[in-house]
Amino acid sequence: MIDTRAAGTTWSGNHRYRAPEVLLPADADELAEVVASADLLRVQATRHTFNDIADSEGTLVSLERMPSRIAIDGDRVRVEGLVTFAELAPVLEAEGRALHNLGSLPHISVTGATATGTHGSGVTNGNLSSALTAVEIMDADGTTHRIDHDDPRFPAAALSLGALGVITAVELRTEPTYAVTQQAYTGVAWDDIAADPIAVLGGARSVSIFTTWGDPAHDLVWAKSDTGTTGWVEELGGRPVGDDIHLGRIRTVDNTTPRGSSGPWHTRLPHFRADALPSDGDEIQSEYFVPLAHAAEALAAVRAVAPSFDAQLLVTELRTVAADELWLSPAYRRDVLAIHFTWRNDTDGVLSVLPHIEAALAPFDARPHWGKAFTMSGDQVRSTLPRAQDFVDVVRQADPRGVFRNTYLRGVLGL
Repeated sequence: MIDTRAAGTTWSGNHRYRAPEVLLPADADELAEVVASADLLRVQATRHTFNDIADSEGTLVSLERMPSRIAIDGDRVRVEGLVTFAELAPVLEAEGRALHNLGSLPHISVTGATATGTHGSGVTNGNLSSALTAVEIMDADGTTHRIDHDDPRFPAAALSLGALGVITAVELRTEPTYAVTQQAYTGVAWDDIAADPIAVLGGARSVSIFTTWGDPAHDLVWAKSDTGTTGWVEELGGRPVGDDIHLGRIRTVDNTTPRGSSGPWHTRLPHFRADALPSDGDEIQSEYFVPLAHAAEALAAVRAVAPSFDAQLLVTELRTVAADELWLSPAYRRDVLAIHFTWRNDTDGVLSVLPHIEAALAPFDARPHWGKAFTMSGDQVRSTLPRAQDFVDVVRQADPRGVFRNTYLRGVLGL
């Protein structure tokens, strides 16, 4: 008998899963039994999504009770099961290895984050999926296939939204470990940011700008440098903030990673500590990606409609992601500015303001984050992705019965 638990809600509680329970296989054989007997199936990972991408009208399954293994071989690391970045990073560090980047939350699973194109920041840093060199996927018959980097299907498999099957393991490229110094600054004028956002966002290995679009006292530049210097922000008038840090209307004191000192990459690149509740917790998130070359114009367009969403906004974070070759990536073949919104946990209110932002960003061919709230139609989303139909063709060949499809994938990708 395979164990179960209640399906519950997403991390912030904004979406309740339609399936009443989640199956919890204990090994690969039990997982294969679950998959092969399902008519419809999706995987619930660490639940850090804000829409129904991981929901199912049929069966939900989690890998949380299956073995979690990390194996380092040269410059590659194989991650099996529901391993989080918080669990993976110290293991890599102990072997003198590192990842090229991390997201702001280390609490998320490696497989879930890479399957949805989640990212950190940095004008030369690709998203987390771009580090993948192989993916192991269990198909609807319960058979596991390894898809390597040189496989023609790899650009679909590396960022698959779970549409090809259950991702049981991934292999990632690593690099030698490195240290990072981070500091957060207030006092940088919005005019200086808006005049040349690429210069500000490109000033260090990873840079985030936090804003509420109106009150400049709420603007913040958070710089993470692997050269040990972030003084360039001070040249723009930035003043280091202390422990009591405000990310827009989110006040954080005890949950952010150390600032003002150097430390291993995995203790500085995330904004939030792995042993604490990240961000506000009681929130909804949205994010849109526009070509970095049009960053200034896109920011001006959003600022023009900011009064329409101010009542719902907790904070906006601006980041950058380097281009990649993954077909569903928000950064497919273009360096992008990521415009991220953390909202009050008011689903109706948030859904009512998103069309204003999406209309403002439409001239810039904006792509949404797959795991966050958006109201763009499937036709609109697909029109921004030149290889969307190629992805659909791979999915239909890999899963002809449609076991791994759901309402979300049918609506957004036409599967």
